[in-house]
Amino acid sequence: MKATALPVSIVAFHVLAVGFFSACAVWLVQESQALGGRRGMLALAVAVASCGQALLSLVALVSLLRARSLVVLGSRARVGTYLQVLAGMGLLTLLGVHLVYSEARPALGSFCLGLAVWLGAIGLHLVPGLFLSGEGFIDPLGRRTRFSELEWFSLQKVDGEPPRTVLRAGRGESLRLEARLAHDAVDGVRGRLLKMGLSSRMPGR
Repeated sequence: MKATALPVSIVAFHVLAVGFFSACAVWLVQESQALGGRRGMLALAVAVASCGQALLSLVALVSLLRARSLVVLGSRARVGTYLQVLAGMGLLTLLGVHLVYSEARPALGSFCLGLAVWLGAIGLHLVPGLFLSGEGFIDPLGRRTRFSELEWFSLQKVDGEPPRTVLRAGRGESLRLEARLAHDAVDGVRGRLLKMGLSSRMPGR
């Protein structure tokens, strides 16, 4: 498998997320001061959440940039996961539109709409969903699963079109990683894991 530079899409996504949620936090603080009372306190609490979202994307961006050379793996989720993400996006979008146009609370509404977009980009894999680095696996939020934390892996084909293969990896009886890989990524991942000393075992064992 050939390592590549970090895809522009994931870098741009996290840079935009940091900028948007940081600006949204400032806007929410201003809106909370104008509203006052319980509504103001709610806006202030959401401002803290917006800061948290900005920090989450910043940490993910730093983690991915530190890895430098990465292999982008074509991962996908189960259909049920996509339905849950779409439902969450729909609720956030409706709430955001209502807050902007009916409640005249543009900062809070914009946060909901931005969060819906962020959730869709991650949950629907509009940005790459999994990376393979020299030290292990990295997800789009920058969370790492290092080879040193793993002992075994299994690869199991699942029905569907296009074809997918479920990768599971763990240590002892503990499952540390589960992901659905595109068919063309399987051989490269298997070779890398065997090279790192992990043992292959039959699915379900």
